Amino acid sequence: MDAFPKQVALLEKSCANTMNMMKASVSSFFIKITAWFLTKYLSKFLRSVQVCRGQMMMVKEASKRNVPMIYLPLHRSHLDYILVTLILWHYDIRAPFVAAGDNMNIPFFNLLMRWLGGFFIRRRLDSNRNKKDIVYRALLHEYMTKLLSEGEGLEFFIEGGRTRTGKSMIPKGGLLSVVVEAFNENEISDAYIVPVTFSYEKIIDGNYCQEQMGLPKIKETFMGAVKAIFKVFFNTYGSVRVDFAQPFSLKEFITHAKTLPYHPITLPTPPGRHSLDYGASYPNFSSTLLSTNGEAENTRLLVKALADRVVYTSDHCTAPMATHLIAFLLLTKYREGVYMRELTKSVHWIIRELQALRADVGFCGQSEDVILYAQELLGKHLVSKKWLEEDNDMKLYPNLTLPSVFELSYYANAVSTYFALESVLAVSILINGNLSLFHLLTSTTGVEKKVLREKVLEVAEEICTIIHNEFIFLPPCENLNSVLSILLESFVSKEILSTEESAMGDELAFAGKDRRWADRLALSLDVDEEENEGSYVADQYYQVNTERSDIRERLHFLVCILGPTLEAHSMVAKFALEELEAEQPEEDFMKSLGDYAREKVKAGLALFSESCAMIGLKSAVKSLQDLEILYSYDGANLRMLGLSEQQDSRTTLEHYTNLLETALS
Repeated sequence: MDAFPKQVALLEKSCANTMNMMKASVSSFFIKITAWFLTKYLSKFLRSVQVCRGQMMMVKEASKRNVPMIYLPLHRSHLDYILVTLILWHYDIRAPFVAAGDNMNIPFFNLLMRWLGGFFIRRRLDSNRNKKDIVYRALLHEYMTKLLSEGEGLEFFIEGGRTRTGKSMIPKGGLLSVVVEAFNENEISDAYIVPVTFSYEKIIDGNYCQEQMGLPKIKETFMGAVKAIFKVFFNTYGSVRVDFAQPFSLKEFITHAKTLPYHPITLPTPPGRHSLDYGASYPNFSSTLLSTNGEAENTRLLVKALADRVVYTSDHCTAPMATHLIAFLLLTKYREGVYMRELTKSVHWIIRELQALRADVGFCGQSEDVILYAQELLGKHLVSKKWLEEDNDMKLYPNLTLPSVFELSYYANAVSTYFALESVLAVSILINGNLSLFHLLTSTTGVEKKVLREKVLEVAEEICTIIHNEFIFLPPCENLNSVLSILLESFVSKEILSTEESAMGDELAFAGKDRRWADRLALSLDVDEEENEGSYVADQYYQVNTERSDIRERLHFLVCILGPTLEAHSMVAKFALEELEAEQPEEDFMKSLGDYAREKVKAGLALFSESCAMIGLKSAVKSLQDLEILYSYDGANLRMLGLSEQQDSRTTLEHYTNLLETALS
């Protein structure tokens, strides 16, 4: 009995220490001082911080409605923590409490963060991977719920940490679930969700090349932070653009979620079923998010849908900067180098393409000036230039060697999200048309290539399943097949594909515009019988217009967007087939996998040198685990990895390898 009071006392002391770590206060006086300092000194290393006044007026109007404001930024830099608070202060909007990882709890900076509303939480909520820290989770839950019930706003990074690839990461729902539960438990009447995104012309925190090479992350320290600050002040980092998406009501989202179906991408293929025989591994999960049964699971699905909505919205309101576009064009169209005249035309072209997708860009000016400005910011180690007298033009060359290509890829990935689904369709067309990147680089005049619509969509869905950890392809409650079908029809209007009717000029066929309208109408019909669904276009063939050089060039461009990702997934599948005869420690497997991928690149056996990036390889392994092809479990201080025995994993891996290599051959 004597031991029990001591245990209680120790627990109380531990809880008090935890709360001291978490607690923060928003000091208006200190925010003003910090804002003055930053306004004065940000100009030392930044050209500008761009904010849309119209967006801020929407946020300000929402903040007047006496419900908590939940700011959910995508995480790109440590500067993100301060920029949101600074911008809100500038527009006289109440500052939120900011959840920060305990890696930022270092001398001086922790005081700065606390006075700006920062509260520190563990980056991993459970100190023991095999056991939930119920006490810590309860304290964090109660602290955040208390803030919300008092009307305070919150800010936390939906991805959990900074992206190492330039692409948004799959969101984490832990902190977001607290907000949802606070609403469900009537602690708050509503909350406004505000997705926020940052576009940096140049990476401020330093590149992540060492981590991409498989080396461990360097831990933040006081001296490291001081050195980083001095380095920042003696360099130029261009401009930063901050976009605030339109705030939306959590209450309205949940109300709609009760009736609308949710089609999650990441549900695994059931054991024993080959992916191609199971709706292309894209189960049409149509149960409502909230119901009287299984409330915990429904809440989990609701949080996932909300998180996906936030990331998707943020991705599609991110404004690509000049450095992003130049890196993107160099890696997708001009890996061997490009003359200034041609690159100038491509900049005009890619801006028009983005504008057609309702995307903005974070720069203006003459294309040639923009290119030279971007090249200077990227640096000679990423993009070199050379004047060629014989051509009377300048030529730019991307650095495709390791590890520099990882940094260049980081910039390019800021644009890839906009074209991800188009790229998936292009890859599927190549696979179904028995084409490859090699075919697209050579003339195919006179060679007729036809693809079946149904098969193109089927393979496209399967590719989305394989790489589901790379992108949020569509908002929750939208159906992938429907979205892909409409996008495929746009390939006809862009003349990448042509229908048999348009190819023959059949007068009895629908006119192009009427036919597309009819197809969209057919796709929107709610047909109960599975065999009748989509029968209007089920057996439709398309001709791939590869006889045209501009179409081959566009297909090549689209395939190269996902090329590194597909090659990374192919490497992982092939390596797992060769090495996972028996289960082994996951750490050993990942180290060997990284060595294997880098050796392939160094030997010239990989098309895309950036495909050996460690983060991408880890993402591919995680995808195979989600699909229950690989399994993992925690053993004695080791995490073990192996091939699943619940399905024919080896056959599935062979299928994935063949599928992905077909388009890249």
